[in-house]
Amino acid sequence: MKKYAEIKRILTEDLGFVSLDAYKEWIERSRPNVLPTPTMIEKLSPDNIDNRDFWKVCEELFGHDPVCNVAIAPTVGKLPHAIEAHMDANRMNLRLAKSMGVTSFLDENASERVKTFEIGAGFGSLKNYIETHTNHVYTGVDVFPRIPGIVEGTAEGCIPESLVEAERGLYGYVVSSNVFQHLSAKQRTRYYADAAALLHMGGLFIFNLYVDTGKRGTYLRDAKGNAWCDHYGQYTLIPKSDVYDELSKSFDVLYVTQRYDGLFNFACRKSR
Repeated sequence: MKKYAEIKRILTEDLGFVSLDAYKEWIERSRPNVLPTPTMIEKLSPDNIDNRDFWKVCEELFGHDPVCNVAIAPTVGKLPHAIEAHMDANRMNLRLAKSMGVTSFLDENASERVKTFEIGAGFGSLKNYIETHTNHVYTGVDVFPRIPGIVEGTAEGCIPESLVEAERGLYGYVVSSNVFQHLSAKQRTRYYADAAALLHMGGLFIFNLYVDTGKRGTYLRDAKGNAWCDHYGQYTLIPKSDVYDELSKSFDVLYVTQRYDGLFNFACRKSR
């Protein structure tokens, strides 16, 4: 498992990502010609690194961008404001959560004290929304906690097993926004299982994820035609429709919304 020093060396020396400006320059000049190879994919795969150290290094090198991902400019429309502070990043991420329908489900039982678990708290955009707009009881996890009161994830990038066991079946909502595109296929499978474990029967798992529909997207394709998300030199596989088969092991998929670039939002009810 690669740790902090090796991860930073790869990013700064091998890839030349010494700052956000350097990374943006790579996106503009080099990324359009990149074809992900097995070697590139394995180098910083979430399955081969200490995920806590990776995001610590990214925070140091790229500032707010790891939380709100605006270095890759949108292909449709434009950013509503510059990202200069934590609050700007929170506004951007809450805007995404609202547009994809995440907050709508939280609002349905806003007056009730429903235990709500968030995967990937970031700077607290959903935490702030939940605590100011609902009576829900919030718990959050992040591999690199940036705000107080957030549970630290494991080196493997997952929820600590002790937490899952202690809180099994206690939650009405498990939510995540702007996170699952950073996970490996192995990590996503683990999170699906942990979300099901944390939820009581009938509880909702709400998250967004890029899905490869075969259309041209903002992602990259390898020589075999597989689609990959790329962030800061890390490549994560974009699933195809088999994501529905995985989710069906524990959930009924109730609603699906899709954005123009292939970002899907899933609202799933625990039913098994």
